[in-house]
Amino acid sequence: MKTKHFLVFSFLFAVKVFAQQDKHLSMWNENPSSLNAGAVGVMDEDLRLLANYRMQWLTMEGQPFTTANFSFDTKVKIKNSFNTVGFGVNFANDQTGDARIVSNVVSVPIAFSLALDRQNFISVGMSPGFYMQSLTQGAQTWDTQWDGSAFDQGIDNQEFEYYPYSTSSFDLGAGIHYKYIADENGYVKAGISMNHLNSPNLTYFGSNGALFKTVNVMVSGSKFYPMRKLAISPQALFSFMGPNHYYLIGSYVEHELFESSERTDYVQRSFFSYGLFMRWNDAVIASLSYKRGGFKIGMSYDVNYSALRAYTKTVGAAEVFLKYSLIADKRGTIHDRKFFRWKGTGTL
Repeated sequence: MKTKHFLVFSFLFAVKVFAQQDKHLSMWNENPSSLNAGAVGVMDEDLRLLANYRMQWLTMEGQPFTTANFSFDTKVKIKNSFNTVGFGVNFANDQTGDARIVSNVVSVPIAFSLALDRQNFISVGMSPGFYMQSLTQGAQTWDTQWDGSAFDQGIDNQEFEYYPYSTSSFDLGAGIHYKYIADENGYVKAGISMNHLNSPNLTYFGSNGALFKTVNVMVSGSKFYPMRKLAISPQALFSFMGPNHYYLIGSYVEHELFESSERTDYVQRSFFSYGLFMRWNDAVIASLSYKRGGFKIGMSYDVNYSALRAYTKTVGAAEVFLKYSLIADKRGTIHDRKFFRWKGTGTL
């Protein structure tokens, strides 16, 4: 590309398009605080760590799109109450393959959770952070690198003076999360959040690269049947970012393999789960996970059925995660790590 004005125009157009895509994960419910600051620290455990990795469009030419995510959250109990303050750290890295547009997002969510009574809990949170984006030459090639038979990246592309590019901006999110415990074997959770509240501007060459605000609406629940040692756990996520949107709905079926009648069942109980989900107009998702004690491992596979399947050959994405959680304070009234069977003698 010899015309530099054309290069600049094309680059700005590409940045504008790519900048408007947030990370998305098929197994989002394993880490809801990455989407909703109000969900940080809202768990039965006192601490949890999660790492996951996603590779997308594996069969298309060039490097696949990848997403790596790490999160940590914990909570502090407020004395003489069942209220808590939750806080954590989320980090995400997105890479767009050959074009090497890399986004790094760091956020530090904090939330206050109020126990309305023994069944109803509501929390409100904020998530300040930074959004960073960069562009390097990567595997891109230019017409000046054509040697007559192939593209040779060893040849000066006469454009490298424009690389690398980087930009960053303060980012802010907020959310509300609600949890209802129906009985000892069932619960419902719901939340709504808005991310990029300040529309961070990822500017190159003085252009306007403001991100659209993102609205996430999430609902999940679980009903455990003790006689069958089985739970049905449906979930749904609706996400809107400017003119873009996606809907993810489906359910897990969870089998309890064995349990203990003692307080230490937290570290002894184990579950095997499988699920089927649909991302509307995009993919069908199958997932498997296994949980024993504080450890949980899982994977999912997206079968693409949109118009893009002509290029992906229906291979959408593969995703894996590893999670660890623990209860640091084993005193007082708590409920176990999954199905809200209350232990102890405390009261609300």
